[in-house]
Amino acid sequence: MAATGCADGAVRSEHRVTIEGRTLAYTACAGTLTLRDDAGEPLADLFYTAYFAPGETRAVPRPLTFVWNGGPGADSRLLHFEALGPRVLRDGALVDNPATPLPASDLVFLDPADTGFSRARSDAARKRLYSTTGDIAATRDFIVAFRAAYGRVGSPLFLVGESFGTWRAAGAAEALADSGEDVAGIGLVSGGIPLGESDDRALMRALSLPGRTAAAAAHGKLAGDLMADPVAAIAAAERWARATWYPALADPQGLSDAERARVVAGLARFHGIAPEAIDPQTLWVSPRDFRTALLADRGQTLDVFDMRKAGAPDDDPRAEAAILRYYRESLDVEGGTYAGIEGEALPVGAGWQYDQAPITEESLARALAGEGPPSPSQPWTLRALRKMPAMRVFVAAGLYDSLNSCAANEATVAALPPGAASRIALHCYAGGHMMYDDPAVARLFGADVSAFLGNSGKSRDRD
Repeated sequence: MAATGCADGAVRSEHRVTIEGRTLAYTACAGTLTLRDDAGEPLADLFYTAYFAPGETRAVPRPLTFVWNGGPGADSRLLHFEALGPRVLRDGALVDNPATPLPASDLVFLDPADTGFSRARSDAARKRLYSTTGDIAATRDFIVAFRAAYGRVGSPLFLVGESFGTWRAAGAAEALADSGEDVAGIGLVSGGIPLGESDDRALMRALSLPGRTAAAAAHGKLAGDLMADPVAAIAAAERWARATWYPALADPQGLSDAERARVVAGLARFHGIAPEAIDPQTLWVSPRDFRTALLADRGQTLDVFDMRKAGAPDDDPRAEAAILRYYRESLDVEGGTYAGIEGEALPVGAGWQYDQAPITEESLARALAGEGPPSPSQPWTLRALRKMPAMRVFVAAGLYDSLNSCAANEATVAALPPGAASRIALHCYAGGHMMYDDPAVARLFGADVSAFLGNSGKSRDRD
């Protein structure tokens, strides 16, 4: 490590944050690390923002947590400035974040290649880095290089990713294990649990129903008896989904006409949509079908990320200006262009290669209907758990997220071997994909993440 406390080429600055009446002093290091290929040629300069707080001793090193978002092609802005960083956006301005887990762990926010200030060095490098396997390898290499540059090889290591970033977290954890590095835990936020192709897609689909019932209740679209007690309605939806919709989805052709009619009626009731919007042959209501059907009478479509909302939220130019000002003035970052704020976002997602598993006609159709990426993950999470017996997993989902399901996460973990299931903590929040955009939920989320990173044993069970 350089004498300044930051790695060579990084800019150091000193800050303070007030958390529950207490002031915590911390150091920020903003810089880049250059990744190279096997021949030593540079691939990319990856930008990071690292925060270090006092508390580490030779006997008890502080945990070190790497954080990123997803996309693919997203920078780390959301988790950095809306959830976990020491400064958080509120009404277009950055203020102290009472929910930051910085007291529990040092934090490193990573912008993947061609996001934020990070840049790939060549078109050949982009071809390699714009892929699931290339991205995982680059993430592993960055973590190894960062820990060496900052003298943190002995620190407990955590990886936290959101959405597609859960693939990066789980995949990098296994890659690190294969390189002889130990990972204490991974945080999987709004991306499910990367375990490969589902063994029971009918069950996973059926368990999307509780979140949809919750969304229908939020819009006042359920029948009167269900609207009278939305919490009970959500619980009833899950019971019905397991007992009735699941077997119907598993074998729709085995139903009699009367049974099929009863399933359609139940789907209409718990979805808050007209029976005519339901395919009576497949009995499946895709995420996209539900989002377009619920408020069709109002000419509105539910937001992908938070089904309590209609349409897509507008970007707040005040927030972008505040983030850029923070980098330039508070962290003293000079040079470079922040993709997506100072310049156009680069087409990372458009050029992405899902090379971790084949894209089939069926998997592509699922993706187009809103059921996730165009090909499944690898079972990175389970393999990492097997390779690192002490590793733990934190899973977070928002009830109103059309891309995830709290109930499906619970069923997924229940089906795992006991030795793996017991090391996974599930959390369900009253929010969407970015559940932390509500300050009250952000406090719960931050407390849970802090408990997980601090290994305090105080992390809440699934709500």
